[in-house]
Amino acid sequence: MKCKITNSEISSFMSFDKMPAANGFLEKKDFKNEFFYEMEVGFSDKISLLQLNKFTNPENIHNERYPFYTSSSENMKLHFKKYATWLQKKYLQSNSKLIEIGSNDGTLLSNFSKSNINYLGIEPSSSVAKQAEKNKIKTINFFFNKKTALPLTDFKSSTDVICAANVIAHIPDLNDLIQGIDLLLSANGVFIFEEPYLGSMFSQVSYDQIYDEHIYLFSLSSIKKIFNLFDFDLIDAIPQITHGGSIRYVFGRKKKYKIKDIVIMVLDQEK
Repeated sequence: MKCKITNSEISSFMSFDKMPAANGFLEKKDFKNEFFYEMEVGFSDKISLLQLNKFTNPENIHNERYPFYTSSSENMKLHFKKYATWLQKKYLQSNSKLIEIGSNDGTLLSNFSKSNINYLGIEPSSSVAKQAEKNKIKTINFFFNKKTALPLTDFKSSTDVICAANVIAHIPDLNDLIQGIDLLLSANGVFIFEEPYLGSMFSQVSYDQIYDEHIYLFSLSSIKKIFNLFDFDLIDAIPQITHGGSIRYVFGRKKKYKIKDIVIMVLDQEK
């Protein structure tokens, strides 16, 4: 097994045996063709990262039949409204540029639709992206990476905030993702994302967080080490109650922002 970030050899320490792809919702006639994979879990000591060995191809998950729409959950609608308010208070001004990776049906970005914020949603699931467009939320239907970021010339080196929620752990090639983010962020821009927290999984024994969509389960230590490879600092970490305990991570370019005390404290606890 190889670490997906460093490409170094790591050992799997646990297997859940053969597992089907999540959210398949197959018809009976398709049962015999259901995809199964060996769900092995490994840990990289070098970057403190818990990760799957094999997983379902994301293109097989985020397709025209992807079943989850953020707006179907009243709790998530409220959460994203608060998230948007927090972004505006902390990191956005009038005429700022904002990109959301994995914007789903536009629930978060809808909070900026009547503002002067120049926003853009990027959503790989075509049916969900179409719903966002019906909701009059500016959305592009593709997987975000360095190659797909290149044509976004209006946002190149000038984006104030790139954000995501429950998306980054689903992306196999984080190196490619971060290169795309680096291409679009301004010198003082920030990358902000939320994901289920490894510490919460341990404390609650919520091992069902480990499945094919969650290719990674992050701690502050792991996410800090990954982004350090690309000259980004982890400057803030805000606990969230979503998904049984998540963290909102905030990254800025090296030495552009003061690192919050909470980050230092939690990193010390994780050692």
